[in-house]
Amino acid sequence: MTNSISFDRAAGFYDQTRLLHEPIAQYGIQAILGLSGPKARVLDVGTGTGRISIPLLEGGLDLTGCDLSAKMLLRLREKFPAARIAQADASLLPFPASHFDVVLTVHVMHLIHPWREALSEFRRVLVSGGLYLNVKTWEAVGNSIRGRMRDFWRSWLEAHDVYLRLPGVQDDEEFFSELRALGAHFTEMEVIRYPLSFTLNEELERFASRVNSHTWDIPEPVFSGSIAALRTWVNQEYSDLDQPRADEVRFVIDVARFEG
Repeated sequence: MTNSISFDRAAGFYDQTRLLHEPIAQYGIQAILGLSGPKARVLDVGTGTGRISIPLLEGGLDLTGCDLSAKMLLRLREKFPAARIAQADASLLPFPASHFDVVLTVHVMHLIHPWREALSEFRRVLVSGGLYLNVKTWEAVGNSIRGRMRDFWRSWLEAHDVYLRLPGVQDDEEFFSELRALGAHFTEMEVIRYPLSFTLNEELERFASRVNSHTWDIPEPVFSGSIAALRTWVNQEYSDLDQPRADEVRFVIDVARFEG
């Protein structure tokens, strides 16, 4: 049994909380289509409700999506009935060897507990010379307000003996090292930088609503205390919590090609 995180509980609110911002739709989707090529057979691992896969399908890509969560896949099917989907663990893919030209993941590797096994599976189902594309749609650039909020919140939790550790990839270096060990030639492709707009009250509400998976297992009394402390800190650090603000983020693709 996998220890990876299923997003069953998020199926009802995922689309409302992970928006497809215009720079992603306009430039990011096109970048994936360009790297894949018009005739590629693509596997989207962790396809979820189709936030990225549906625009790719609409762009003509020959794409199959798989996900651990049956409820997320049901939402995808409701939105795009013709989609080819499979419920599957990323470390035990139900596809033959050398079946796909491209494997795609978007904000999922930190959720997969046997992530090294998953990378081996990606290599197995790829043709010789196939591409693995790992996409980050809103990676922060430099110091960000939202990053400062996360850092304070995590520090408060750690001071109360709660340590947040998602089951999958913990940092980029171990991820890149494993790809190289599997024989991949790795490059990073930055597609676009753009401003991600928000207000501090919106961000506080996002924290409090538990829409992010790293909040799901925190006991309620501790979680409530952490949100109260975060709100106090934000009020001390910033004025006018309804003022529009923006962090610079970037759409970036880790491109790994497996030879032989």
